[in-house]
Amino acid sequence: METKQTEKDLVLRFKVTDKTVDDLELKLKTAKQDRNKAESALIEFLEANSAVATARYDGLGYAKMMKPRLYANCTKENEDQLFKYLKKIGREDMIKQTVTGLNTFVSEFVETGEPVPEFIGYYLKTSVRIFE
Repeated sequence: METKQTEKDLVLRFKVTDKTVDDLELKLKTAKQDRNKAESALIEFLEANSAVATARYDGLGYAKMMKPRLYANCTKENEDQLFKYLKKIGREDMIKQTVTGLNTFVSEFVETGEPVPEFIGYYLKTSVRIFE
């Protein structure tokens, strides 16, 4: 037989699960920081020993430094220059047009009661917060 939950039970369940999520997110953030520190220490050790890999350990395996991964960016103020350059060398395929702030834009329509253009989809998601 199923027992009907009271309003208090539902608030408690939400509060407990919300706290669990916050705790896990903090643990994940800390674990990622710890992993990054361990990786940096291992890279530093390998570089100091002019090595690209560690020894192989039973039940553990080994670690190997990989080819560095490149991360590139362009500041907003240099964007026009980059676009012109890419067009000049025939690489327009790299230029993607994006729209930012669409949620805020559509919210303004909804809040003022104006109809949202039919080619823009949206939905409203209700959420709950606990206040103490």
